[in-house]
Amino acid sequence: MIGGVSVRALNRELTSQYELNIKKYQYTRSNYYLETNKGRFVLRKVELPKEQILFNYEVGLHLVQNGFSDFNNIYTTKYKLPYAMVGDQCYIMQTYIPAEETDFKNCDDLKSMIMALGAFHKAARGVESKIKDVDQVKIKNIYSYYLKRRVENTKLKRNIASLKQKSNFELLFLDGCEQYRELEELALGSISEELVERIITMTREDKRVAHKDYMYHAVNRTENNQYMITKIDFCNYDIQMLDLAQILNKIMQKNDWSGNLLYQLIENYNNINQMGEDEFRLLKFMMIYPEKYNSISFKYISSKRRWNYSMFEQKWKKMLTYKENQLETAKMINSW
Repeated sequence: MIGGVSVRALNRELTSQYELNIKKYQYTRSNYYLETNKGRFVLRKVELPKEQILFNYEVGLHLVQNGFSDFNNIYTTKYKLPYAMVGDQCYIMQTYIPAEETDFKNCDDLKSMIMALGAFHKAARGVESKIKDVDQVKIKNIYSYYLKRRVENTKLKRNIASLKQKSNFELLFLDGCEQYRELEELALGSISEELVERIITMTREDKRVAHKDYMYHAVNRTENNQYMITKIDFCNYDIQMLDLAQILNKIMQKNDWSGNLLYQLIENYNNINQMGEDEFRLLKFMMIYPEKYNSISFKYISSKRRWNYSMFEQKWKKMLTYKENQLETAKMINSW
C-alpha cells in the first residue's frame, strides 16, 4: 500500500496534530497509508461519535495490558487524544501491517479467525472505562427479541398466504417456511429469558466487551501468517457469544453447514476462551436458530416495494442450497 504515487495531498492541519515525521504516503479508499519515523500507520476518516472513539482507545489499552496486541491500535495526537479534527471531520491514526482478507473456505483461515476472537474475548474482560458506565449500557435480551421475531414471522406467513397474487419469492416462502419455523421453535425451547438475564448480569459484573462487527473484513492475515483484528470501531459492553454466533453463522453459510467444521471451530474457540454452561447453551440456541431465514423475513416485512422482489427470491434460493445440511446440523447441535 505504501510507496505508490499519491492522488491526494496530506492535509497539514491534520498531520501537524501528530508527532510523526512522514516519509511516504498513499491515499486509497479514503485512507492515508503512511510510512513514518515511528513505523507504518493508517490515517482514516471516521463517522464515529467521539465518545465511542475514546471508549475504543480505553479498550485498546486494556487489551494490550492483558496480553492481546493483534489489532490495529490507536495512535494518539500530541495532545494525547485518540482522534484528530479538521473542521467537523474526525480522523483516527492506527498502526498498520500490510495484510490480506481471510478466506471463508480456507480451514487455516477459519481456525485462526475463531482463535483470534477467543483471544480478544479473553482479554476483553474487566474493562474499566471513564467514558461508559457498564450498568447504563443497554444489553438486549436475545430471548425476548427472538420471541417477538417469531410472532412477526408467523404473521408474515398468514399475510402472504392471504395474497391473491403471489410473487415467485412468496410462493417459495410458503413452500419452505414451515421447516424454518420448526427450527425457531427448537431453538427457543432450548433456552429461557432467565438464562439470558444471567448472562447479561455476568457481562456487566465481569465488564466484558464484545467486538460487535466481527465479520470477514474484521480480521486480516499478514505475510507472516499473523491474524490481525483490523478495527474495533463498534465494540461495547455486550454478550461476547453473539460475536461468535455471528461469525459462525456466516462461515456455515459459506461451507454448506458442515457439522464437523462447526464442531471443530467451537472447540478451537473453547480451547482459547472456555465458555460457561449458560454461554454454551446460548451459542447452541444461536446456531440452531435459522438466522438467514429470519433476516430475509425481516427485510421483506420492512420493504415497501412488493413488486420488485427478485432480490428476495435469489437470497431464498441460495439459502435452499444448504437447507438439508442446516437441518441435519441443527439436530446435531441440539444433541450436544
